[in-house]
Amino acid sequence: MLRHSFAFFATLISLTGLNAQTNSTSTDRLTAQELNPAAAERLKETTEVESFTRKLASLKSAYAEKNTSQIVANEAYILRGMRNEADQLELKGNSNRLEKTNSILAAFEGHAFDLAQPEAAAQDFAKLDEFLKMMQDALQELKD
Repeated sequence: MLRHSFAFFATLISLTGLNAQTNSTSTDRLTAQELNPAAAERLKETTEVESFTRKLASLKSAYAEKNTSQIVANEAYILRGMRNEADQLELKGNSNRLEKTNSILAAFEGHAFDLAQPEAAAQDFAKLDEFLKMMQDALQELKD
């Protein structure tokens, strides 16, 4: 009987704690559906650029720390972002940027960072920085 009352008491406390939590969603934040199409596109592109920037920084940090699992994870994320960017450029018909994007993307298909070759990694990071710069330029054009 004591065991059942303890379980009941624990359940009652946890349910009370759940009810006491407040809704943490902000009513001030606009969603993409509430924005006009141009503003929604800018928001989407801004998010993509910020995310790519963070993952590139994480990749560089993981390489410096020689953390192989984080290198692989961040490189996979970056490769997916590059593919998405290429797909978007293809839909928009921006052939000049698409050509540059595809050439950088092709260099990273099947690529793996080698911790024993820092010179090659420096060149690879330069290509990724160039890709990020192209994304930032495209975002800036949307904002202008």
